[in-house]
Amino acid sequence: MAAAPSDPPTDRWEGERVARWIRQSAGLERQLEPVSDVLFAAARLRAGERVLDVGCGTGPTTRRAAAEVGPDGAVTGLDVAGPMLAHAAEVPAPDGSAPLSWVEADAVTWDPPEGAYDVVLSRFGVMFFDDPDAAFATLARAAAPGGRLVVAVWAERPESELFEMPLQVAVEALRARGLDPQVPPVDGGPFSLGDEGRARDLLTGAGWTDVGREVHRLAMPFGGALSAPEAAGSALDFGPTRLVTEGADDAGRAAVVGALTEAFSARLDAEDHVTLEGTVVVLSARRP
Repeated sequence: MAAAPSDPPTDRWEGERVARWIRQSAGLERQLEPVSDVLFAAARLRAGERVLDVGCGTGPTTRRAAAEVGPDGAVTGLDVAGPMLAHAAEVPAPDGSAPLSWVEADAVTWDPPEGAYDVVLSRFGVMFFDDPDAAFATLARAAAPGGRLVVAVWAERPESELFEMPLQVAVEALRARGLDPQVPPVDGGPFSLGDEGRARDLLTGAGWTDVGREVHRLAMPFGGALSAPEAAGSALDFGPTRLVTEGADDAGRAAVVGALTEAFSARLDAEDHVTLEGTVVVLSARRP
């Protein structure tokens, strides 16, 4: 397992980072809608089920789950970021949805109600645990016997143009200025569960059985619906491109934005919005 970051998870999801995420949540949701579609197709939620949405953020998947299980079900959104949960609680679910509840906690240390959920669901909320073994064991305790785990995670970074292309463009632009950016590992952070063997060993070790894996290559509108210049500016705020540019000076960042604008101009859809391919893995498992 990777070494734990020095900052506790709540510290990493506070301040300007979480404020920026909330500001851009509508665009990010449009970008990730194809991911939600394959996640919910795999989950096959049924009326009346009790669902736990892990790493729910501002709650789009939580509300979708509530709509799918209906008024006889129940859905809980779990996240470490209090500001995101506060924002999520302000957005109503569709009419006829299950009642919603929100829990601010880290799955590593959370003491869940035993066997309370028929489905444990997550869209990109399970890749950042400081102790993945403990977190997935916690989620297994939260699931009822026979309960299902269905989570979407990113494949390893080189499999997604969405991340790899802007990262490489940024690195080349910085190196052209004599800088030496530190490129993050291909399987670190958001890509930590992309490896099939590692994910399977992690889940079975935490008490899950019948582990399954589906790979989906999805076209995603970058940032929701952004032009090439808009996408270039946004790329510096998220993912590995943020990591390699955050220490650059204004001139270096401007050089990256210029190079990204040119590269993104070759990836426009019919409406002149940047669209890139991302590779998503849907992992499934069952609690015995």
